[in-house]
Amino acid sequence: MPLNVQCYARLLAEQGLKHHLDAEEGVLRIVLVTRAYRNARGEKLLILTVDAPDDGDRLRARIAFAFPPGDDPARLCLLLCRLTAETPLVAVEFEAEREDLALVAEMPVLDGSVTAGQLLALIDGLVVAAEEWQLVMDAHPSMRSIDQRGRRVG
Repeated sequence: MPLNVQCYARLLAEQGLKHHLDAEEGVLRIVLVTRAYRNARGEKLLILTVDAPDDGDRLRARIAFAFPPGDDPARLCLLLCRLTAETPLVAVEFEAEREDLALVAEMPVLDGSVTAGQLLALIDGLVVAAEEWQLVMDAHPSMRSIDQRGRRVG
């Protein structure tokens, strides 16, 4: 039997991780305070979603609009793709029409089961990537001139 977000909600509840189940959209939302990562408003806060695509045969965690694409999304995507090569399970997705540069981590659901440890590891990997990649972006000379809304400054 494929897993769904209600199954993942139970696992998170058992682990004491606060979340919101959006049954209408079929996702879990988790809001976390961060140390380095800044969202589009410049807040040290991220919103991560968990869903079960392919009829529950995959588990996916996603941070939508993770980084502003700026006026040169190709340059930012290239930098992030280089970082993905060093980061297991984490990938970058870019939807140009929505200007959504998202961080994504996913895994197949084998034998119809996911443990709490696997779910938490997937979430943790995505959060760690967002935190570390923010530091790289802040230090990268070509990214310093882009504000959190993706506009060039200076």
